Amino acid sequence: MKKLLPFALTVLLASCGGKTETASPEKRDITQAVYASGKLFPKNDYKVSARLPGYVEEIFVNVGDTVKAGQPLLRIRSEINTINVEAAKNQFALASRNASENGPVLSALKQDMMALQSKYELDSVNFRRYENLLAQKSTSQMQYDQAKVLLDNSRAAYRRSQMNYTSTKDRLRTESENARLQLDAQNSNLGDYTIAAAVNGKVYDIVPNIGDLVNSQMVLVEIGSANEFEVELSIDETDVSFVQTGQNVIYEIDAFKDVELKGTVQEIYPRISAGNKTARVTATIELKPEMNIYSGMSVESNIIVSQKKNALVIPREYIKPGNLVKVKGKEEPVKITSGVSDLEFVEVLSGITESDQLEK
Repeated sequence: MKKLLPFALTVLLASCGGKTETASPEKRDITQAVYASGKLFPKNDYKVSARLPGYVEEIFVNVGDTVKAGQPLLRIRSEINTINVEAAKNQFALASRNASENGPVLSALKQDMMALQSKYELDSVNFRRYENLLAQKSTSQMQYDQAKVLLDNSRAAYRRSQMNYTSTKDRLRTESENARLQLDAQNSNLGDYTIAAAVNGKVYDIVPNIGDLVNSQMVLVEIGSANEFEVELSIDETDVSFVQTGQNVIYEIDAFKDVELKGTVQEIYPRISAGNKTARVTATIELKPEMNIYSGMSVESNIIVSQKKNALVIPREYIKPGNLVKVKGKEEPVKITSGVSDLEFVEVLSGITESDQLEK
């Protein structure tokens, strides 16, 4: 439903005075607005959290401090991370030892390969001997075939050992490199426990105290612009289709009575919240220098979606269902075409004229 806040009515609309049982269409300026409520937040507002769990060991800043990007905010101590680093060191040492040419795994495979090579060379010599004996008819065909089978088997075993050695060597080198990367990653996590500001700004909130246990889901520090604010508004799903970027907004803040503030619609998020059936809109706000603003202050607003100068309007209460009005002197109700409307008046585009008199 489109509506105006009471404070906006006094600014945008002229009072209609006391109503009688009859009324005539009249020309006046009319403004159509969409009501929205929301909160004030600093620009570039972001919330700092830890990547890994731990205990807050030291806090370097206070609420209200101005910080620069890269400035330390707090330090977190984690025994789990220390254990992870030691485990990664041990794994890397083991993987490096196994990947070494003189390591136990490759040394054993190399010895097996050399033994099979010796057998292959011996079987080769023995086969040539039987080959010569067979040519001289000094041995049987069976003995020659047995020597050939032994040679073929020893050759195949030796080649398998070569491939096994090469593939195992490549695998162990890969495991060693992966272990090194894992160690580097664990060491780099140590830096995550001194958490620094990502942007320049002002510290608006520090959630934990020294000694508190925190995890990656917790917000630790809230930082935002020190001087610039924006408004996050919630608009009913039935009204959001009227709202466009660039439209003017008039605000009222409970903490600053009778102070009219202005801004413009900046961004409309194309999603309706399933919980409260509202759309999220962000808008600028022009604050006065003397105003002491706090992050999270509540605001109410009117988004001006349409304005008409010198429009022909009638009081809303004279319109019956179906856009029908009762015109004095006519037996049947007259159907009108309506345009812009506010809480009191409706613009008439066609159906009646300024000379007509309406009855309830």
